[in-house]
Amino acid sequence: MLILGLDQSITRTGFALYEYPGDERRMQCGSFSCKDAGGPEEKCEMFARQIKRLIGPKEGRPDFIVWERAKRQITRYPKKPNANLLGIQDAIWTVNADQLLLPEIQGIVRAAAILYRIPHESVPPATWRAAIYGKGGGKLARDDAKERAKAYCKSLGIEAGNEDEAEAACIARWGATCSQQFRLLAAGVAA
Repeated sequence: MLILGLDQSITRTGFALYEYPGDERRMQCGSFSCKDAGGPEEKCEMFARQIKRLIGPKEGRPDFIVWERAKRQITRYPKKPNANLLGIQDAIWTVNADQLLLPEIQGIVRAAAILYRIPHESVPPATWRAAIYGKGGGKLARDDAKERAKAYCKSLGIEAGNEDEAEAACIARWGATCSQQFRLLAAGVAA
């Protein structure tokens, strides 16, 4: 069965195609970016076209899609403070605009899976990281988790060109080895 693992974002989406059961070293990894597409609508439309390219053709269409679930909370951070009329520094808070698009692009993946009738599942980052990396893996900081993904892929002989491809490969492995939905699907295919 062919599993498509996704570590999606507007900046760079990593993907991995994993034929399971099979040799991890034969996993095909790649990535694409939508950050230069213009405004939010254009970025999402470009993302949708890339997802269609990945799962649309009948030949090589995945049997299962698994992706990293977008956080429901948006992180904010302080910008450089500005002085108000009284000369007091006001703290200005902002968010990463591309982070606001994560739920929308997650919806694009889910809609494509539904339209193409492909079984699918989203998984929280802490869940797949704990299962793949072991104890404490679910609590890693973002940069540490990305480094761990590259090391994990290297240890298995998976050729991932960047950390997003490496995380997509780890997500695909989680789907193959930990997803209850995938296990039920595989059991139904095997029967």
